[in-house]
Amino acid sequence: MFYSFKVDEHHRDYLRFLWHEQNDINKPLTEYRMCVHIFGNTASPSIASYGLKQSAMRSNLGSDVTHFVLNDFYVDDGLTSLPTATEAVNLLKKTQEALITEGKLRLHKIASNNKEVMEAFPPEDLAKNLENLKLTDQALPVQHSLGIRWSLDSDTFSFDISTEDRPYSRRGVLSTINYF
Repeated sequence: MFYSFKVDEHHRDYLRFLWHEQNDINKPLTEYRMCVHIFGNTASPSIASYGLKQSAMRSNLGSDVTHFVLNDFYVDDGLTSLPTATEAVNLLKKTQEALITEGKLRLHKIASNNKEVMEAFPPEDLAKNLENLKLTDQALPVQHSLGIRWSLDSDTFSFDISTEDRPYSRRGVLSTINYF
């Protein structure tokens, strides 16, 4: 998602790096500048979230789209629940249209506990482990989002908990607390 947002030309000096010409270690180092925001840059998640929200607010496809993007997204993961499959498909399709039109952003990696919702989208728009799945005769796999495991078949959430012993020190306690 970060690559969808360009860095202003006068800010590119802050994202300079050295690398070998043509990726050949026998060639001299050359100075490059990132033209788009990158994973690992502290500001990238904020910039991407801001751009995503601005795209939704500029859209005239309805307040439901704006509400979904503003309230149900964490960086690039949108999670919501709707009463019917028809409403879910409608919201996702309108959101896809709004984001591609206003921000050239592609909403994909769609997963649902309802096979009707997933059948409404082409395989390339589905989550990676759902692309080649035969939705009519196969059990749905577990999805992972924001550190939570979601079983699509049973529509239940679970957490992976580490039972690894850590030393009783500040670092060990923080490591244990931050795992959850």
